[in-house]
Amino acid sequence: MQTAEAPARDESLVWRTARIPVKHWGQGVENLDRTHPDVRQAVEDFVATWTRRYVPMDATMAELPEDRSLVGKGLLLFGNPGTGKTTTAAAVLTTIRRQYGGVIFFVPFADYVQALIDHRNWRDLYQATGDEMARERFQMLQKMLDKVLSCPLIVLDDLGKEHHTSSGFAADVFDALIRGRHRNARPTILTSNNKPGDWDKTYNASMQSFLTEACEVIPMTGRDHRRAA
Repeated sequence: MQTAEAPARDESLVWRTARIPVKHWGQGVENLDRTHPDVRQAVEDFVATWTRRYVPMDATMAELPEDRSLVGKGLLLFGNPGTGKTTTAAAVLTTIRRQYGGVIFFVPFADYVQALIDHRNWRDLYQATGDEMARERFQMLQKMLDKVLSCPLIVLDDLGKEHHTSSGFAADVFDALIRGRHRNARPTILTSNNKPGDWDKTYNASMQSFLTEACEVIPMTGRDHRRAA
């Protein structure tokens, strides 16, 4: 007697909830372009060493890795536009989720900065007026912000494209977020067009050196695939 095969599980809700761009849904490290073997090897090594990078908040001393050099360490993918930074970052998120489970999240850094501003504005409006729509917006943004802080692995996409003001708000936000996630053994994948040596022009000067502790730096070279398409 033949039995019907179980239908393939629809993962779309996982990727949608993680806010991964639709064109990258379900595309893991195995789908990456093989013309950049150094990049592929680096991200495969990241996946293979995940349990030495991420430490759950309820872990005991006995569960900590003996070698703690990778604890909290993420990736910084940098290079010119169109070299596959976002594709690679999304592929790592996808593969980590499939192999290890846990919550993942993808957010352009500019969206995160704007969400912080909107969160404060909606909170202030609700506190001043009791407006229910303001309360709902405030709570929705709070959930997003909590994810960025607490998820085992996130992608902060397009660092350097956010709006910068004389107050240095975006730079301070970035500094606090990356240091906090690294301190709590939450690796972060960053993508940027900016070279690491130029980061002190945009962010806090100390962040440039800290990034080498918080991330493995991977240059993305080659032609602009979007223009070639």
